[in-house]
Amino acid sequence: MRGTAQVHSPPRENLSPLIILPPALRPSSRGEARRPTRPGTHLLGVDGGGTKTTAAVLDVGRLALSTFTAGPSNPDVNGIEAATASITDAILGALDAAGAGVGDLAGAVLAIASADTEENQADLLAKLPVLAPAENALVLNDTVAAWAAGTLGEPGVAVISGTGSNTLGVAADGRTWRCGGWGHLLGDEGSGYWIGLEGLRAAVTYRDGRAPWSAVVPRLLAFYGLTLIEEIDDLIYGTLDKSGIAAFATEVAAAAADGDDVARRILADAGRLLAEQTLTVIRRTGLTGDFPVSMVGGAFRSGPAFLDSFTGHVTADSPGARFVWPRISPATGAVLLAARLTATEHLIDWTAPPLTTD
Repeated sequence: MRGTAQVHSPPRENLSPLIILPPALRPSSRGEARRPTRPGTHLLGVDGGGTKTTAAVLDVGRLALSTFTAGPSNPDVNGIEAATASITDAILGALDAAGAGVGDLAGAVLAIASADTEENQADLLAKLPVLAPAENALVLNDTVAAWAAGTLGEPGVAVISGTGSNTLGVAADGRTWRCGGWGHLLGDEGSGYWIGLEGLRAAVTYRDGRAPWSAVVPRLLAFYGLTLIEEIDDLIYGTLDKSGIAAFATEVAAAAADGDDVARRILADAGRLLAEQTLTVIRRTGLTGDFPVSMVGGAFRSGPAFLDSFTGHVTADSPGARFVWPRISPATGAVLLAARLTATEHLIDWTAPPLTTD
């Protein structure tokens, strides 16, 4: 006997943000007259991901910034042991470059990819005995450092489009919303990976006879050292990883710059998809008026077909959006958050060298 079909009502809309800022790091806390939480001469910020980990140590008195880069530290990708080893190497390297020790730290903020929940953040921090002497240490998701770097901790949006894509918005009252960040199988729309993959698809659909000729075809053959288009499947399903596919985005951008319509369409679609994420974040956080939208990552250098599409779609719905490039690195953005955590942010000009990236 057949069972009775179940009829389910639509699920309730999920209103829980994926990333929550601690109260002390919210934009509204910048102007609070708070005493420093503990004495200390240095601040530590760490930006860690699946490719590398960079630690930055700021000597608050001399305003001298020292950095050190170690291996990858995404726990989901690299494993917790490899991640903590890279983070430890980066921290010790930056402290050594600064001529300081862990005991000199007033505060530390570690922005690590895949550190998405309070549970895995606490677990990661517990596995870093190097920071045991530091009383004020936090682990956050790496998108938070990108937001701080791009907006200098002000209300606004950070839009990341490098190998992958991710978007984080923060309102003045600390409301947050993250859109994207689901990886290349579930998301990464508008990223270098997405652009590169669409370029490869344009070549194989041309080979099928389903699509027109495009200048991406000879570029694909030359870039990957192939003789025939059909040889690409051995690479895709054999040796090419996410970064190897994302690398082809530069060839798509070059074809677009030379006037290729197919490449231009790919870049325009990438900009539109990234704008959809950005507008979702803007609506969810309630950002209005004039606010920065920081553009982080190499895909934003793909040319006007991409950039004009992105900015045009965003401003059509949110005319107050002000597009900016990051003034400081993500690791330095984490240092800014460490300064906010310890009520020393006002002592530092974050737009002056050696803190700026330019």
